[in-house]
Amino acid sequence: MGKVPLTGRLQGELFTECAGWIWEQLQEDGYQIQGELIELILETERELAAHTRPLDEIARLLEDEFRLRGIRAEPFGLEAPLIRAVLDWEEDFLGFAGIPRAES
Repeated sequence: MGKVPLTGRLQGELFTECAGWIWEQLQEDGYQIQGELIELILETERELAAHTRPLDEIARLLEDEFRLRGIRAEPFGLEAPLIRAVLDWEEDFLGFAGIPRAES
């Protein structure tokens, strides 16, 4: 899968900063996750044009999509609760940056 060009306001250095910030928050929450997986979640959310849906719906959609693609993560797996945690922190970051989710 090639990288999807990001067309919203969350791209470039801001996208990288967002993913890094989410990674730091998750580390503090006790999650052991690679930063690349956070970027994958954010990218796939936009690839599927799901970023404007309710967060629980996005989390379930991405969990199913990653399962279909054979993408796994250890030790927590790429399941809806972990994806939802990423989305919750993304929501906070977007709020701090003044970016509505629909424009991200």
